Amino acid sequence: MALSLRDVQRDPSADRALKELMQHYTVAEEKSGLVLTKTAGDMKLFLYELDDLHQLDFVQNQRMTREIGRLRVRSSTIDQQRESWKARALVAEAELLEATARTSNIDQQRAGWKVRALMAEQQLLEATAKASNNGGFHTVSDLRYASLKRYLAKRFHPDYSPGEGIEKIVRTEIFKEIWYEVDRLDQGASAARFATARSSSAA
Repeated sequence: MALSLRDVQRDPSADRALKELMQHYTVAEEKSGLVLTKTAGDMKLFLYELDDLHQLDFVQNQRMTREIGRLRVRSSTIDQQRESWKARALVAEAELLEATARTSNIDQQRAGWKVRALMAEQQLLEATAKASNNGGFHTVSDLRYASLKRYLAKRFHPDYSPGEGIEKIVRTEIFKEIWYEVDRLDQGASAARFATARSSSAA
């Protein structure tokens, strides 16, 4: 007896295989069995027994199993890559925060040095004014000291350093050491002036 559509529809695996073929073929019943004609072209398939469709369903299942396995491997690889990228992103974010903090500290130090340089220049101006008012006899040392501070600030301050790389770093470190001593001398001078002022007021 020739294979019919009804026979195929009664068999789940054969029906599944035929429906897969019908995506690209049209089906017609003939005396000898089923004839499938490709929709894009004139290629024909002849099906005489259910076993033909059973074999096709088996092949399709194997192909689907391989594709599922391939997709699982790819999905696992993608998950691993995503976790790796996430870890790298966290490391990069931490490094960025650390670099930002270092930059902020350097900017604060430079701002402090700039303020001190401006104060030194102001002291120079004040000392010059005192020298002018007093005929220049009592504040020569103050004038020289303020002038020296101004020179050191402009000579070694990082904002005025012409060099790059290691030279700039060395100049910055020299400036730190020099300016530490300048601050110490300023504090000592301020304490001495305060003591002198107190003794004068007591007298």
